[in-house]
Amino acid sequence: MSMIRNFLLILALFCCSFSCQQNASQVDAPEPEPLSVAEAIIQKLPPVEIHLTEITPAGLQAEIKKHQGKVVLVDFWALWCPMCLESFHHLSEWYLKYSEQGLVIITIDLDENNSDNRKFVTEYLTEQRAPFENFISTDGATQKAMRGFKIDGGALPHCQIYNRQGEHVISLGNVNPDQIYDEPSISAALEKQFSEK
Repeated sequence: MSMIRNFLLILALFCCSFSCQQNASQVDAPEPEPLSVAEAIIQKLPPVEIHLTEITPAGLQAEIKKHQGKVVLVDFWALWCPMCLESFHHLSEWYLKYSEQGLVIITIDLDENNSDNRKFVTEYLTEQRAPFENFISTDGATQKAMRGFKIDGGALPHCQIYNRQGEHVISLGNVNPDQIYDEPSISAALEKQFSEK
């Protein structure tokens, strides 16, 4: 009888010890870091395989013409532009909101066009899960490219919006204070296009 009592006592002590260890490990486990707004948006997109294609100003006009009947947002950016990187996730936000209503997003990277930069740009777009039509300027951010793409003052970030008829509606950048490149201004310009009959 005393053997059974001793066995039960040892079993109870073992269970208590095991339970305490489990509770201690649960308490010690760090809380997962909450996702930033940008990370939360990216997580809503499936991973994509990025195809980075070279483009000229004439090639851009052909792309816009190809998407007639849809609203086209062309975003010019570069890895050396901090504002471009900080706001890049908004492109995904607008894609998620408007793509089913006919939004096409074209990104044009203006880093120097060489194999190293194409690799870095592709890696960045892959991390961003960028489900857009992604291009790199054949002439990088030269004056020739800035003039050809009609980027006011040659400053980034810069975007252009085209309506369903393929007509240029608005450019937003960092030169004209009435047409500043920021999330509220671009959201309002897109909302206007999708609210018009």
